Amino acid sequence: FVMALRVLFILVLSSYGGLSHWENPFLSSKQSKGTSLSLDTCFCELKGPVEECCCDVDTVNRLNQLQVYPLANYLTGMAYFRFFKVDLLKKCPFWSDDGKCVMKGCHVEACSEEQVPVFLLASDAVKKPSRHQQQDCTSCSCDDTIEDDEQKELGAIDSTISSLQQEEFDKWQEFDESGANFCELDDEQSASLSHVDLSLNPERYTGYAGPSAERIWKAIYRENCFLPEDDRAGHSPLVLHIDSSHLQAMCLEKRAFYRLISGMHTSITIHLTAFHLQSELLSANPIFGPNFEEFRKRFDPQRTTSQGPLWLKNLYFTYLLVLRAITKGEPLWESESFFTDNRLDERIVKETIRQIVRAAKSCPSLFDETQMFNDDSSVELKGQFKEHFRNISRIMDCVGCEKCRLWGKIQVQGIGTALKILFNDVQKLKLRRSEIVTLFNALGRFSSSINQLNHFRADVQDQTTKTR
Repeated sequence: FVMALRVLFILVLSSYGGLSHWENPFLSSKQSKGTSLSLDTCFCELKGPVEECCCDVDTVNRLNQLQVYPLANYLTGMAYFRFFKVDLLKKCPFWSDDGKCVMKGCHVEACSEEQVPVFLLASDAVKKPSRHQQQDCTSCSCDDTIEDDEQKELGAIDSTISSLQQEEFDKWQEFDESGANFCELDDEQSASLSHVDLSLNPERYTGYAGPSAERIWKAIYRENCFLPEDDRAGHSPLVLHIDSSHLQAMCLEKRAFYRLISGMHTSITIHLTAFHLQSELLSANPIFGPNFEEFRKRFDPQRTTSQGPLWLKNLYFTYLLVLRAITKGEPLWESESFFTDNRLDERIVKETIRQIVRAAKSCPSLFDETQMFNDDSSVELKGQFKEHFRNISRIMDCVGCEKCRLWGKIQVQGIGTALKILFNDVQKLKLRRSEIVTLFNALGRFSSSINQLNHFRADVQDQTTKTR
């Protein structure tokens, strides 16, 4: 079996190995020449150490290209990680008008009950009772309220929980109530939750733009990121992003918070430019592909007051922080069953995660979380850090585009899960399935973004060579 797995991984790696050149048929030769020369400057500046981390850009590129990306891409395609239960109908808590997008590309195709894997339907049916409910059931039969034979069987399974397991559940509840979470999670009892097959709803260009989208990013950067004092006082002309010169004047924790959000923003932007609409918006079979002009508009140093390459490097920071959380969470993955009612799939999932952890450990130091929240003001600062991030998770319910909201919630919750692992005792943690799914999907998104970024780089270098 182990040999079969190794062969499988070799096949997977070989299918993604190397940065194969991909032509962009939608880019004219004139556009190509100007864009390539400009972007070549951008990529020349994307090098050296990743700020607040011990890895450099080239090391991360090799690690991601040869190991993490193919493994993460394979992992997130498996049933356990492909299906995500999410509330896309939750009301925005900050403003009444959510600027709802009505375009076809914004729509999320939720699963019908027939499309949901049986193992998820079973887990939905088996709900762990609260301690209050358990006490109420000591003098009565809980099964009296169950209506059919199948539910009786599920109820019987739930009622055979051992005292040791129940003690662990109680620990979990108490620890969760202590405020370990860095983001607001969807209520698992909500009737508005639906299962989504992520493979049928990929992150790509949807057409969602304008005041509604701008309001989201403004609320994130201007109201929930830590800002330099002079910027808060209105002395800086900055609109969203923090200039690198201002950033260095801030403490490590505040810099890390900004880089995390900026890195996520960069990842989203790269996916929108790498999978940009190349056909008519209302086409029955839309075509998506790389749009160099859009990429240039968002990251060209000349168009971003030299900040574009720094935003790209923030993607590497976010990627390394999430990867570090996955390595620290190794005991969690070893004890997790990754239940899908398919023994082979469960073993492959666990072995793939082991491969990712081993690959990550080959890099001497990804991110050192022990350097944060160490001084006298750390308790207050950590509370602010956590509350700011929770607010950002709430802002995701204000995104008007369903597909953007879906992937925004996944990536924010994934980062929140990473923070939860990094800044708590792993031995006391018990994660929800949704947290595990979002953590590894977030890694998949950031890993894919770095992969797409290097596709852009390879194509730009090729175009630059041709024009010389």
